[in-house]
Amino acid sequence: MTIPNTTKALRYSEFGDPMETLKLETIPLAPPENDEVTVRVLAAPINPADFGRINGSYGTLATLPATGGLEGVGEVVSCGANAEKFQIGSRVIFSGDPGSWQTFTNLSEPRIHPAPVSLDNEQAAMFWINPATAWRMLNDFADLRSGDWIIQNAATSAVGRLIIQFAAIQGIRTANLVRNLEGKSSIEEIGADLVVEDNPDAAKILKETIGPNKAHLGLNAVGGSSALTICKCLADQSALVTYGGMDREPAPFPTRYLIFNELRLYGFWVSQWYREASTAAIEEMHQTIAESMRDHSISIPVCGSFALDDWRDALEQSIQQGKPGKALFKVNGQ
Repeated sequence: MTIPNTTKALRYSEFGDPMETLKLETIPLAPPENDEVTVRVLAAPINPADFGRINGSYGTLATLPATGGLEGVGEVVSCGANAEKFQIGSRVIFSGDPGSWQTFTNLSEPRIHPAPVSLDNEQAAMFWINPATAWRMLNDFADLRSGDWIIQNAATSAVGRLIIQFAAIQGIRTANLVRNLEGKSSIEEIGADLVVEDNPDAAKILKETIGPNKAHLGLNAVGGSSALTICKCLADQSALVTYGGMDREPAPFPTRYLIFNELRLYGFWVSQWYREASTAAIEEMHQTIAESMRDHSISIPVCGSFALDDWRDALEQSIQQGKPGKALFKVNGQ
């Protein structure tokens, strides 16, 4: 194919509300240099972290002006003189800068990885962040065994659904806090063992059902009082892992449970894990997760696919409460 000298990109020049700061622009695209490859973007999801990055509240921010989108899948269409790992036609996944909400981009080879062959473009586009987050939290913070309980909130989110499914494969039972019970059946269908409305009575219900051994791991994406509910139900010396703050409210400090139950509080950010991991470790994890998703028919639901031109509709869809999946940009007609 003819390699274009421009790319259409969803850009922002200041931090703020994405609806106000984003603009669809056509910008120059230089030929790939040294170990760079030019990637034709195929699909890119809209994640909550994308909003944080654009509004200036995320852990790391792009140098402005910047292109939105933290992850995506694409096809290599041109290679720099020193690029050796990938060939034209290779399907790859990538994350970080430059962003994925554009038609073409240049990426250095160390920043990209093979897209799992068992996943279609939609699933590959969403593979970098959510499956890795769920997998690492289940495997890095507790020595879980078949029959053990874990507790999580935000159970109907993409990460929450993956945690349920990955846990079920290992025989780990999940107690799941949800904002309301409308989505209860949708997560019971994929293996949720217990679904409880996240309200002031939730801790009592959880403890009555889980029993005296309690849960051995808590996963918190909400914060506020929901995090304290999880702490009340954890076994001694267990870990509460926080990876999000959807409630935007401070979590009450669990003084009693830290002192008398020796709970451990951790934060987890998958981007930091990627920065510290070797290429071999990353690709080994990707292969393991992709095989698990293939063998057990695990996928991330999609609630809608949009062209870059329809970015306002895409963002509005992505923030709808109770949406059944992620909104995606389908780029270059893919």
